[in-house]
Amino acid sequence: MDGKEQPKKWPNTVAFQDEYTREFMASTKEVKDGYYLFKSKTGGYTMWFPKDAVVAEWLYEKHGKDFEALTIGWDNKEENLRYSIDLQYERGEHMEDIETNLFLLSSGGYANYNGSYMTQKYNDKTIYFAKKQKDISVDYKHNIVYSFFSYIKSKDSHQGILFIYRVRGNDSEKSCQVNVKEEEKTAKMLMKSIKFYD
Repeated sequence: MDGKEQPKKWPNTVAFQDEYTREFMASTKEVKDGYYLFKSKTGGYTMWFPKDAVVAEWLYEKHGKDFEALTIGWDNKEENLRYSIDLQYERGEHMEDIETNLFLLSSGGYANYNGSYMTQKYNDKTIYFAKKQKDISVDYKHNIVYSFFSYIKSKDSHQGILFIYRVRGNDSEKSCQVNVKEEEKTAKMLMKSIKFYD
């Protein structure tokens, strides 16, 4: 949060109680039930941010106004689920090369995916979307990671974001049920919530 809004008491949510994460929040008002507005430190984009999530300070990287990489994480203890979002923002003419950016997103360091992408066009951006699941069970401890990922390309500028949303069981000793359709809906909602500012 910038110096404009300094309430006496921060909202009692993980996002605002975490000092580092709070720096990215544009306002204490929710944009949708359970979500705040996240503002990039590059000034290049905003997006909806889950109220129970934190930005991992040790994984944050920024170079001027043209590059930002971050990881967001949160747990749903009731459902025994762990969530993460890996996000990489860049600005530059190389972001116009859709094929190269999808190749990068598909590579081992990112989504580790071998398949095609679905294209969804909006007024201000195009989202190239895919999903996969990976069994990470060890011995009798059953666990699957569900990934929903995309390359989000601004329509009006040389800006783009590699976005990977993951959900899995948190404690493999306990049972958990991932509602894959609902998680895909949430991932797509967060992708669509991204607004670019040039």
